[in-house]
Amino acid sequence: MSPQELAERESAAQADRADPAATTDDAERVAPDLGQEPAPPEEPPEASEQEQRPAGFDWWAATPEALGRQQARQAHDARAERAAWAQPVESAETLGSAEPAGADAPSRDQAAAVYRAVHESAEFQAIRSRYRRFVFPATLSFLLWYLLYVVLAVTAPQLMARPIAGPLNTAWLLGLLQFVSTFLLTWLYARHARDHRDRAALGLRWETQDRLR
Repeated sequence: MSPQELAERESAAQADRADPAATTDDAERVAPDLGQEPAPPEEPPEASEQEQRPAGFDWWAATPEALGRQQARQAHDARAERAAWAQPVESAETLGSAEPAGADAPSRDQAAAVYRAVHESAEFQAIRSRYRRFVFPATLSFLLWYLLYVVLAVTAPQLMARPIAGPLNTAWLLGLLQFVSTFLLTWLYARHARDHRDRAALGLRWETQDRLR
């Protein structure tokens, strides 16, 4: 064996001792195909969001940069949660019970025609006339009675201060009569509605419901 071959073997042995895996990698390495494009280098898989974020954050031992990143992450999570809650969610019952607009249009037109006919009927006009015949005079009478008390208190103080029985004077008596008239008017309205309007209005209501079926 020549000295040159001995030197090459010695250098190879030194290389093996320095990097034992080199020979194995060289043996397993396959010569590349010159006609095939080299494959792009594989990117390391990204860690998931739970893996990237620690389970607990140490606010006391963290650096200012880490504190800023943690606060920005929490603000982003809060905005995402608010946006998720703000989106309307339609349930399956709502979607299933929704009817097309074209199918609902005839029913609305029919209901409008029924209510228009009821409004123009003689029964409805009679109920309205009874209501007006009671409400308008009663309201006018109560307003005049209240204004009379105010006018007498301003223009006739001697009359309002005239004693009637002990400390009771005219002003006290008229003021108490204001309360009495209020309760009396309420009772008269309820009796008039019960005797002249409620029964006819209930019959008209049932008739309207029958027409809408």
